[in-house]
Amino acid sequence: MACAGRILVWWDREVDGVGRRIRPDARLAAHGIWEQACQRTVATLGDHGPAAELMECAVAQVSRYLDRLGAPDGSRKHGLLMVAFCRNLRRHAEKLGRVELVGGANELGIHASSRSWIDRTNARLDLERIVRHLSKPSTTVLMLRAAGFEWKEIARLLRTTPAAARNSFWREIANLREEFGRSHSRRSSDPMAS
Repeated sequence: MACAGRILVWWDREVDGVGRRIRPDARLAAHGIWEQACQRTVATLGDHGPAAELMECAVAQVSRYLDRLGAPDGSRKHGLLMVAFCRNLRRHAEKLGRVELVGGANELGIHASSRSWIDRTNARLDLERIVRHLSKPSTTVLMLRAAGFEWKEIARLLRTTPAAARNSFWREIANLREEFGRSHSRRSSDPMAS
């Protein structure tokens, strides 16, 4: 754990490990989410140590992804970068084979009694489950929307119309919700499923 008042930093570089330029908007977004990324790392691993390396990797990945899409510089990339950081963090935790809860039963009991905390946790779990089942185009749409892109920009990147991009994305979300609802009702009606 970090000492009180200690400021953690990550190495903000202009080029990645193989010499490719890292986009300034991705680097700026990293500074914007750095504190939240550190908190998530501590919550997931019980240690802030890997946060800097995970952030460097996420910034380079997002920069390459945006360059590959031909995305314009300057718009907010915070959401997209946080998605990449959290994916890297989850993979790192799985690789370590350990996910530690920070805090004891008393601290967790306080959170469990908070209805809004439970609702936020359930919403996050639902979102993660939906994202794992999205098609590649819909995942791209979700990441771009989270990064602040407008439907018109997304449609241009996907070479379609804004209405087609939006309708296709929301249709897939609705289908997944329906599918998850059916599987949940089957599990709750089958006492042997648990």
